[in-house]
Amino acid sequence: MSFIDFLAALGKDLPAVRKPRHKPNLNQKIMWSILAVIIYLVMSSVPLYGIQSTSFSNFLIEQVIFASTAGTLAQLGIGPIITAGLIMQILVGSKLINIDLGNEDDRAKFTEAQKGLAFIFILIEASLFGYVLTKSASISSVQIELATIITAQLVAATFFILLLDEMIQKGWGLGSGVSLFIFAGVMKIIFWYMFGIVTVSSQNLPVGFFPTLISLIASHGNLLSIIVNTTKPFEPDLVGLVSTIILIILIVYLTSINIQIPVTSQRLRGIRRTIPLNFLYVSSIPVIFVSVLGADIQLFASLSSYSNSTIASILNDIVNAFEFPPPNSKIPHSVYAVVLDPVGAVIYAIVFITLGVLFGLIWVEVAGLDPATQAKQLVEAGIEIPGMRSNTKMIEAILSKYIYPLAFFSSLIISAIAVGATFLGVYGTGVGILLAVTIAIQYYSLLAYERSIEMYPLLRRLVGE
Repeated sequence: MSFIDFLAALGKDLPAVRKPRHKPNLNQKIMWSILAVIIYLVMSSVPLYGIQSTSFSNFLIEQVIFASTAGTLAQLGIGPIITAGLIMQILVGSKLINIDLGNEDDRAKFTEAQKGLAFIFILIEASLFGYVLTKSASISSVQIELATIITAQLVAATFFILLLDEMIQKGWGLGSGVSLFIFAGVMKIIFWYMFGIVTVSSQNLPVGFFPTLISLIASHGNLLSIIVNTTKPFEPDLVGLVSTIILIILIVYLTSINIQIPVTSQRLRGIRRTIPLNFLYVSSIPVIFVSVLGADIQLFASLSSYSNSTIASILNDIVNAFEFPPPNSKIPHSVYAVVLDPVGAVIYAIVFITLGVLFGLIWVEVAGLDPATQAKQLVEAGIEIPGMRSNTKMIEAILSKYIYPLAFFSSLIISAIAVGATFLGVYGTGVGILLAVTIAIQYYSLLAYERSIEMYPLLRRLVGE
């Protein structure tokens, strides 16, 4: 039995959510999706039994990417699910495992294997947290028992989050649970940065901008201090608020830009149309990869600090290049941080943008977005480029002139936007805003599609549903 077969068997034996016998209507899907988000938000507010809320804290980037909340049942969030998904996509795209996602049986096997791998990551990460949160100089039966209790809580809670994601993806809800939980987590951070009335130190959530503004006006304080934050880490300011609004508008605009490639169909001679290639060809994938890599290094640096200070020190040095301002620093998270630490800002920008472009180009190859794969799909669909023979190599050469420049510049632009947003201190981080806006646009399109299918039943038959 190969490793993939083992993972698929493990995933198949785990508890699962059944597909609905009858396809739910749009209102039912929305209801189930909202219910899943509410359950997730409740879990992210319920503290783990046996530890203090200050025993372990998350960095902001971990909260955004992994939709996690320190010290709660959502301590691991969707981290194991995302990590397993990315690894499986890379293994399939790089042909390290022989699975054809166009084949229904192989696609089912891939899904089960991904679930099995996610469960293994849940066990490993939950065990590590259970160990470090109860570690001390001497080991007693009480500490072992407490570590077991914490591990069991994290395994059960994180696997339940996995089942919520599975429920939505199998047709009970809309889209994917992972996207919904990330969106909900980012919206929670933005809301708190704007309207939060108390500080939540374990989650790096300060008193919000508007309550602070009202307090300063009432006490006749210095209003200049709220324009640019020059003192406290994670303190929201006016520059960050304005930058957040501008960034949302910019991302929506860039997402709407398409490059049109003229094509014709062999079945419908004489009728010309175009195939749109998104200007942001790789979407937010590059910043996700960089952020997940940085968040995983942060996670292991935090865990290793409880057992090996040397390894922790090395990992922390690496982490400092992935996040600005560096974790645990006293530098304010605002544009003023660039003035205080220009060298750190330059290092962060170079590392993030370089890795973003690299991951973007790699993703095009492993995700089947490369010219060769796209040309093959066009030929198989009977689509050809006017003035060109229906030859895969010739179409590939034409597509290469569009796809590779788009992949490079879209990766560069999206990474630069994330870096610039970080320097300006946007609410929810630049990566968080990028993810939230792209997820919101996807759900807008999905809702429009579902509504059209319900209003015009003939479309359901035309699209094969």
